[in-house]
Amino acid sequence: MLRLMIIYLVLFATIVLCMGSNKIDGETNIAPWVYEIKSRCCKEHRSLERCLPGIDDNPDKNGKCWIYCVQECKRGGFCKRFGKKHICHCCCSVS
Repeated sequence: MLRLMIIYLVLFATIVLCMGSNKIDGETNIAPWVYEIKSRCCKEHRSLERCLPGIDDNPDKNGKCWIYCVQECKRGGFCKRFGKKHICHCCCSVS
């Protein structure tokens, strides 16, 4: 009985510790086991501030999101909706 209680306690502590490392803020990766990805691809970039769909993600209009993302990602980027605003998201492909 004591052994089972210790196992449950260890599992609970592990789950709690893993929850603390799981951030979804657009700048870091969702997976807690990926600590550092230096690529711009597959991420949201809040540092570019507000993204206007059809303007900032348009390659013909030299949109800021498109220009920023296409430097490292083959497919460029687009304005992804988060709640009531759009944020620049670079597509998941490395050039």
